[in-house]
Amino acid sequence: MIAGTKSKTEEKEKCVMNCGRETPYTKDTPIEKRFCYVEGVGQLCGLCYNEIYVEEE
Repeated sequence: MIAGTKSKTEEKEKCVMNCGRETPYTKDTPIEKRFCYVEGVGQLCGLCYNEIYVEEE
């Protein structure tokens, strides 16, 4: 491995929204084991997911 690069098992997913926050999931984490993953969209961070998909009461 090249110095300064991370393997697939170490590299964290970034939120697909423009915020670009790092999520707690690595690229090889199955989608069935993730929270805030939207099929057809991708991995969102918790803040963006709540802002878009959670209704306020």
